[in-house]
Order: sequence, then C-alpha cells, then structure tokens
Amino acid sequence: MPKKNLISFFIIAFLLNLAASFAHPVTPTLIVERQLDSSMFGVALAAMMTMYFLFSPFWGKLGNYIPTRRIMLICCMGYALGQVFFAMAQSEVMVVAGRMFAGVFTGGCYTAMANYVINLSGDDRSVRGENLVILSTIQSVGSAIGYFIGGMLGIISVETAFAAQIGLLVFCGIFFRLLCIDDAPYKQKPEQPLSFKDVNPFAAFISAGSFMTLPLALVFVITAVSAIGQNSYEQCFNYFIKDQYGMTSAYNGLFKAVIAALTLFLNSTVSMYLQKRTDINKSFLYILIACTVLTSLILISQNQILFIAVYIVYSSVMVLRLPLLQAMCANRASASQSNAVMGFYQAMNSLGGIFGALFAGLIYARSAILPFILAFAAFLVSTLLGFIYRMRLNRS
Repeated sequence: MPKKNLISFFIIAFLLNLAASFAHPVTPTLIVERQLDSSMFGVALAAMMTMYFLFSPFWGKLGNYIPTRRIMLICCMGYALGQVFFAMAQSEVMVVAGRMFAGVFTGGCYTAMANYVINLSGDDRSVRGENLVILSTIQSVGSAIGYFIGGMLGIISVETAFAAQIGLLVFCGIFFRLLCIDDAPYKQKPEQPLSFKDVNPFAAFISAGSFMTLPLALVFVITAVSAIGQNSYEQCFNYFIKDQYGMTSAYNGLFKAVIAALTLFLNSTVSMYLQKRTDINKSFLYILIACTVLTSLILISQNQILFIAVYIVYSSVMVLRLPLLQAMCANRASASQSNAVMGFYQAMNSLGGIFGALFAGLIYARSAILPFILAFAAFLVSTLLGFIYRMRLNRS
C-alpha cells in the first residue's frame, strides 16, 4: 500500500470535510435573513440528499472505469458551483435548486473517497478496516471543526462562510488530482464499456442484484434507517437552538469543537478496538443501542443544559457506527464489486438523510419536539434490525 500517498489523500480529505461544513451553521441565519419558510432547513438538505442518493451508485460504477482522483476533481468543482447557487439564492426555489445541483456531486466526493481508501488498502481486512476508521475519523472531526470555523465566519456574514467554503472546495479538487495516484492498478476494470444505461441513476440500483445478499441487504437497511435518525436529530438541533434558545451560529460552532475532540478520542480508541479486537458484525449493535438510549433522554426532559450535553455525547458516539457499517459492507464485497457496493452504501446513507431531513423540516412546525421523537424511533428500529442481523448470522 502506498502509505505516503494515502497520507496526502487523508490531509486533503480532512480539508474537504472542513469545507463541507462551513455553510451548515449559517444556513438557519440565511433562512431567517432572507425570510424563507422555516421548513427550508430540512427541505433544502433533503433536496441535496435526494440527488446524493440517485447519483452515488453512478459515481461508484464510474469509479471502475476512470481514476478515482479524476472523479474527486470533477465532484469538488461541481460541489463548489452548487454552493455558489445556494449562496446567491433569494427564494425557496433557488435554495432547493442550488442544493440539488450540489447533491449530484457531493455523493461522488464521498463515494470516491471511500473507494480510494478501499482500493489502496489491498485485501487485508484489518488494514482496510483501520483505514476506513481513519477516513471516518477525518470526516467526523473535519466536519465538527468545519462547523466551528463556519460558525465563527458566520459572525462576519453568511456570505463570508460561503466564500471560504467555495474556495476551499476548489483547492481540494485541484490537489486531489495533483497529489493522489492513479488507482487503476488496484481495481478491476469491467470488460464492457460504460454505457448510456449506466448513466441512468436507477440502472445502478437494478444492477445491485449482482452483489446483493440477505445479510448485505440488512446492513443497507440499517444504514438507511439509522441515517434517518441521525439527520432528523442533527438538522433539527441546529435550527432548534436558534429558534428556541436564541443561540447564534457561534454556539453551534463551539459545540462542534467539543464534539471534534470527543470524536477523535473515541475513534482512536473505541473504534480501533472494535475493528481489531471484536467481530464487528456483532459489536456494531452496541453503538446503535447507545444512540437509542441517548436520543430517548431528550424526550424525557428539554432542560437546556441536559439537551446540549446529550447532543454532544450522542454526536461523538453516533459517528462510531459509520466505519463499522462501511467495513461490514466492504468485507462482503468482492474486488470486482467493491466500488459498486460502496456506491450503494453511500446511496442508502443518503436515502436515510432524505427522509430524516425532510420529515424533520415538515413536522417541526407542528411541534419542535417531533423531529427528536422521529430520531429516537429510527434508532430504535435500526437496533431491532441489528438484532435480526445478528440472529441471522448466528444461524448461518
């Protein structure tokens, strides 16, 4: 494995995740300042995640034909352009259109990064799992620090946060292309050329039958359902603390800085231990149980201090599920199907994001606590599905 090049990749991936979160803490301010409907905080993300869902399998299939570094260049540039449209939006329609355009390329960024790590990790499952933990840690910590930076930039203006995000996304795309190696020797190129049928987003889902098994299908469903819980909680919390507590984007940024430190600690200790010392097909369930318990606490009391404390702990624990579910998918994929499997994984993660963000935005107007009830229910269901998955494995 070319470790030196993988280190360069991880550095750029960290910067990309920083940039990806610059706009999140200022989105509620953008909605309020431009007098848009309050549901936009969920609807806009759902619009982006819809395109993410539709195009992630396509980017996964395309990764079989062209170097992953080229996909990362294309997608970073497309993501940046989509954020330009979002930053300029003055109406609900323009917000949704900008987020949809960005979503086409966002899925490509994250699918390509996961595939690049898997392709360069070889056939050793422990090495692959360790590198996926590193990537997940980078994504989680980078996202949290990006929230903090975006929150601070938002104090200057919404436009400042967007300008910094767009510039850094362009920078990352260029340096992915310059510093990452051609990973073609580490993957199998299909004999048939990429056809127009493959460009159809739904064709990639139809072709999933070539690698789908019942255990893998259960992992995909658990991924999607737990993502509903994650996005319902995350998106609603950001709007809730401004709407209910009157907190500025700076507070959100500070909370994310604390989460970044906890995430780094947990991923470098607990996550590595689970990957190396346990059967992840069993131990992943403990993380889902923890998320279920933590989300139940905020339904008992909405005390401001408890509400924020639970969010910080939950956010740090929740990210542990990502490398475990990714590794569970990767370990069940053959070398020829790994890119397609990871593309499908990203699609299911975004599918959950669509429903989580959309429902959170739509039901918030009826009651501010309803999205948190949805988050608890989603984690409870994913935990029950996790028990079914374990029982299925024990019988096989």
